[in-house]
Amino acid sequence: MTVATSALRVATFLSLGLAAAAAGQTEASAGADQARDPAVAAVNPTPYTPAAEKRGRTHYLRHCQICHGFDGRALENIDFEATDLTDPERWRFGTSDGDLFRSTKFGAGLDMPPFEADLDDEEIWDLVHYLRSIGPKELRPKTSTEGTPHIQEN
Repeated sequence: MTVATSALRVATFLSLGLAAAAAGQTEASAGADQARDPAVAAVNPTPYTPAAEKRGRTHYLRHCQICHGFDGRALENIDFEATDLTDPERWRFGTSDGDLFRSTKFGAGLDMPPFEADLDDEEIWDLVHYLRSIGPKELRPKTSTEGTPHIQEN
C-alpha cells in the first residue's frame, strides 16, 4: 500500500466520522426542539409528598447515579463531565421543574441521554421532586402554614 493510498483512507475515515458527528448534532438539535414542547408544565403537576420524593430517589439511584453520583455532585466519574445536580447555577438546560422534566425525558445536549423509554411522566415528576430535595435549601420543597407541602416556584 502506498503512502498516498494510506492518506486517502485516513482522509475518508475522518470525513465519514465528521459526517456522522454532524448528523448526530442535527439529531440532537431536533431532539432539543422537541424537548422544548410547550405542553410540558413549567411547574411539577404532581403534588410534593415525602413518598413522591422517596420514589424519585429510587429512580435516581437506578438511572442517574451512574453519571451524577450517589449524592448528585457528579464527582465519581472522571470519564466525562456530568452536571452537579446540587448546584442549579451549573445546570445548562434550565432550572424550572419543566426544564428538569424535559432534560430527563428527552435528554439534554450530547451527553445526557433521554429516559422517556425507561421512566413514565409520573416517575420523572417524582424524580424532579427528589432533585429539588438535594439542591439548595431555597429550591427544596417547602411546607406551607397549613401543613401542606408545596414547591416554591423559580
